[in-house]
This record gives sequence, structure tokens and C-alpha cells, in this order.
Amino acid sequence: MEKEPTLENNPVESSMECKDRFLELMEMRHRNAMTALKIERILAQEEQSHEYPTTRTPENIRVKKEAHEALEPILESLSSSGFTRKAEYVKEAVDGYFHSKITAQRAELELKEKLKEEGKEPTPPEMGSELFRQRTGESPKKPVEGVRKEGYFILAFFNDDDYLKFIEGLDRDESAGLFHRAMRFPNMTVDVVLSRNRFSNRTILHERQHFINDSILQDFTGIESRIVPPKKEFPLLAEGVNEQKAGVRKGLGGAKDELLARIRDGSDSIRATDFFGTELYEYLSDEFSEDEQKEVSTLLKKIESELKSALGLFADNQSRGILVYHLVDIPLLRFPERIKAIVEFYNSKISEFTNFIPDENAEKQIQNKETKQRLAGLRLDIIGEAYSVSDMILGSSFGRIEMNYDELQTKLKDVRIKLEELRKNYNNLLIESRPE
Repeated sequence: MEKEPTLENNPVESSMECKDRFLELMEMRHRNAMTALKIERILAQEEQSHEYPTTRTPENIRVKKEAHEALEPILESLSSSGFTRKAEYVKEAVDGYFHSKITAQRAELELKEKLKEEGKEPTPPEMGSELFRQRTGESPKKPVEGVRKEGYFILAFFNDDDYLKFIEGLDRDESAGLFHRAMRFPNMTVDVVLSRNRFSNRTILHERQHFINDSILQDFTGIESRIVPPKKEFPLLAEGVNEQKAGVRKGLGGAKDELLARIRDGSDSIRATDFFGTELYEYLSDEFSEDEQKEVSTLLKKIESELKSALGLFADNQSRGILVYHLVDIPLLRFPERIKAIVEFYNSKISEFTNFIPDENAEKQIQNKETKQRLAGLRLDIIGEAYSVSDMILGSSFGRIEMNYDELQTKLKDVRIKLEELRKNYNNLLIESRPE
């Protein structure tokens, strides 16, 4: 079981050796999170092809090879840390993505051929409306738009009655959208993302994460530790996890699935955690006893508290993806301390650069106007360079150029050298300008 990384303010825990171990572990997880996000983008790549979709089509061969090459650092770090089965599972998850993608590609091809045989153009409105008719036996009141993305179909609804008709029997009437794994149609079974109000970016981001959690990561089975340390605040939940109680494990997995989807869709800390116990998520509550439900509510409040500071750092879509990949293999019971450790790590990493920023008060004693302007200019240059680091580390990009982990390390090294030079020039000018 992976030990929880912490930085504590006591002589033993805050020793240099302990701090180095903490930073080493979190640096490895940072690299793995960046790499996972890169692999996600690689897998999403697609070029139009008229070939029948198989694992041997040139595009799928190329993308799979590129994904496996990018995956090597993660597999190596897991294997070297003794997580051999976890490494195998991660590789299986990437391979499983292609199964979902090819299934969806074939369904799309067959749907388009059916529409052409009927003399219809296979446009998004025709495709979506045809799937609506196949599912309900009726035509929609307004066209439903359908497009395939990656390993699933997106169906966007433009009439609320149509949406409610389509999800009839799923008990999700209040939802803004949903992900349905392996939805059955007369001629195919395919993963489907539903968006209730047109093409809502938030809804699609949210439901896409459910697709990743469910279809690709198989509800976190295989990557999540099956044992958690004793928890004084959550004794019943910890006991349920460690004794492999199906209801507790399923309920916590479902809550984690929803929480990660809300983090990914841009929700704030309150919205991300404020769902348990509501009518829409009653199916989660039903997995727990009344006392266990109280522990889940307390757990989500603790997560909300830690998430509040975390989301100040992970503010955009890309950085939210990094945060999600820090958490996908962590049991929900360990989220509070893990999120705290993540924030500590990134604050520590960023402060290595922001510590170069000089105290503006030091310039107040300088009398020469031109010198004060030069000092202010140098200070602003330092601030600009130092704060660019946050975007680079959390956004993995410099301007419009996306970077991999090794490229990021090179860029950070260049920024550090530049900051050292700027601060040296600032200090020298300050010393020279002080009155004797």
C-alpha cells in the first residue's frame, strides 16, 4: 500500500530526508499525471478514414504505438516501485480504450450506411434523430444531434421532452446529462453521452470523465488500493473497504466517480462535493447504512475544505485534468490528506521560483529616481518570470506550445537561470544605490 506523503511541522517529519522523499514521490506522481493527460490527448487523435475500423487500421496502429511509447515512464515508475499488477492494469486500460473506440467507430459506420440506404445524408441531426427513433420508437419533437467522439456517441437534445423520453426508465429526470455505458439500440450497443441542453461544454466534459472512469478505468478496479489505513473519523467506511463489503466499496467508488467528473467540469469545491444525499444521487446513498451515510457526508465536507485551496491552483481545464490524474488511483477515504499533500507539493515547487521576488519596501530608501525606476523594472521582470512558472507547471504549456515532462524540466531550468541573473542584477543595483 502506498504510504501517504506528508510534510509536517515537527523535527522528525520535517527533516531534509523526509522532505526529499515527499518531493521525490510527488514529483513522480506529477510526471505521471502529466503523462496520463498527454496519453488522453493522443488517444483522442483521429483522422477521417473510410476503412472498416479494426485494431490494424493504419491510424489505430499509429495512435496505439504513440500511446504505448508515452506510457513507458508510468509503467517503469510503477514497476520499479513494486506496483507490477497496477502497471499491467494501466496498460490494459489503454488497450481497452481502443476496444471502446473501435466499437463506436463501427457503430457510426453502420449508422451512416443505414441512413445512406434510406436516401438521407449522415449529418449530426439525422444520426441523432435516427438513434432517438431506434431507442424510443418515435420521432423527436426537434432534431437530436448525434456525433461520435473517441469511444462514445454524444447526443445533444434541443427539446426537454425529447430528453426525458429518451432516458425514460433510467430514473435521472433531474440530470443535465448522463453517461450510459453500453446503451442498447436495435442494431448496436455503444457508450453514449447525453447532453440535455444542446452541446453544453460543462456537461460533455463531466460525462466524458464518467466515460474514462467507467469504460476505460473500469470503475478504478485494479488501480485503487483495496486496503486503507484505519480512520478514526470514518471507522465504518474503513472497515467496509478493508473487509471488502460490496455496498461500501460500490458507494465510495460511485461518489469518487461523481466527484472527479465535477472537478473535471470546472465546478467549485462546494458544487464538486455537494451531491450526496440529494434525490438525483439517491442510488449512492442506498449503498450505505444510516451511520455510514453520516460518515460519507463528513468525508465530503473534509474533501471540500481541502479542495477549496486546491482549485485555486488548478483553475483551468488542463490543470484540472492533472489534478484528476493525481487522484484516480487514490481511494476516496484518502482524498483529504492526498489533496492536502498535492497542494503542499505544488506550492513548494512554485515557491522555489517566487522566492526570487524581492521585497518592494527595499526600494523606498533609494533617492535617485532613475535608479528606483530601474529597480522597479527588474522587480517586475522577476515577478513576470516567477509567475509564468505556475502556468507552465500546472498547464504544461508555454504560450501555445504544449510540453512533455522532460521539456518542462528544461524550460524550468532556463527560467531559474534567468531569475538568478535578474535577482543578482537587482541586488547589485540595490547595494550600489544605498546611501553610505
